[in-house]
Amino acid sequence: MKRVVLPLLSVWLILLTSCSLISTSTVNPKVLPTSTTPPQPESGMATIVGQVLHDQGYPMTNTIVRLADVARGAQGRGGAFILDLARSPGTTTDDNGYFNIQNVDAGEYVIVVGDVELTGSYEIIEETNGSAKVWNLLPDQITDIGTLTVSLVLPTPFPTAIPGLYPAPTAYPYP
Repeated sequence: MKRVVLPLLSVWLILLTSCSLISTSTVNPKVLPTSTTPPQPESGMATIVGQVLHDQGYPMTNTIVRLADVARGAQGRGGAFILDLARSPGTTTDDNGYFNIQNVDAGEYVIVVGDVELTGSYEIIEETNGSAKVWNLLPDQITDIGTLTVSLVLPTPFPTAIPGLYPAPTAYPYP
């Protein structure tokens, strides 16, 4: 009987000692950044990474981020951006608001954050003067644009008693 108790006691002491060596501080994984360096883009392609935060400070989770192509006029003057919902590159943000769009054609893009198609709640990232901000993505490079701040009011999935979350329905225009 003593032979069984002694080995169990020594195993218990070893476990107790090793557990006391482990750090007692706990970290909530929800608040840790999840942005990792993406792999190098394919030859001639570009990658863009960043984070989207609400202007009240919280991360915009599961939010659509799309790149709209910039088309320039003659001699590079003026221009317009084109968001093609079927072809424009995009992704959704993670739990901490980070996004990563890999292997896009190098060129100029405007960033559109939010759901253009279903809810119509979106923002075009702007310069301080109100014009759309244009990012030039260079071939074979990863462009980290840092943190984007938006003031989107996303609709709730179910009707609520709070006014203003859902616009009043409107009639479709005649063709």
